[in-house]
Amino acid sequence: MNMILTNTSWDPVWEDVFKNNEWGKYPAESLVRFIARNFYNKNRNQIRILEVGCGPGANIWYLSREGFQAYGIDGSETAITRAKNRLTQEGLMADLRVGDVVNLNMFTDGYFDAVIDVECIYGNNQDNAKKIYAEIARVLKKEGLFYSRTFSEKNVYSQESVKISELEYQEIKNGPLQGKGLVRLMDEKSIEEFYNKHFKIISIDLLEFTNYNRTHKVSEYIIIAQK
Repeated sequence: MNMILTNTSWDPVWEDVFKNNEWGKYPAESLVRFIARNFYNKNRNQIRILEVGCGPGANIWYLSREGFQAYGIDGSETAITRAKNRLTQEGLMADLRVGDVVNLNMFTDGYFDAVIDVECIYGNNQDNAKKIYAEIARVLKKEGLFYSRTFSEKNVYSQESVKISELEYQEIKNGPLQGKGLVRLMDEKSIEEFYNKHFKIISIDLLEFTNYNRTHKVSEYIIIAQK
């Protein structure tokens, strides 16, 4: 399996994932709650929200449908094409681009009211992750909000994968992250290290559930931060 290079965050394994798998079509409850709490009472058509690693557009569909200015970037042409097709079929609009989230230079400084990351940045090594967080901070407005959902250290892969470094694994042998390339888990210490450099952390919540009749446990942090 190809390693992710330090000068790009895009792992081509995801092109195959999007080509060969159907994906969820609706946003997670925690994201809907974040948007509702912070932006529903505002002039929605003036609010710009970017999703990094938007995939085939479940969250973009929701944001556009709710009247926000929705933007998305993903390295997969297949994912972006699917997202565009769905929006077109439903008469919705969004600015969708194929690109690498490690470099958001197509957007100017302070352009977005919010940026969302739903299980995107976790698929990058530490060096790329630091670059992505810096880029997100750059494109956020002052006091703009960052919603980030990422896998926690409670997901244990040490016996079922190739360990690259502390909390970084590749070639996951089973479970929901099998075949998804590099996996970088986070603990509370690394959250403080990565997020506090560019943002003020507002909240850290833990979401845990099981799959396949409780044979696989999934544990994720939901981090809300502000520039």
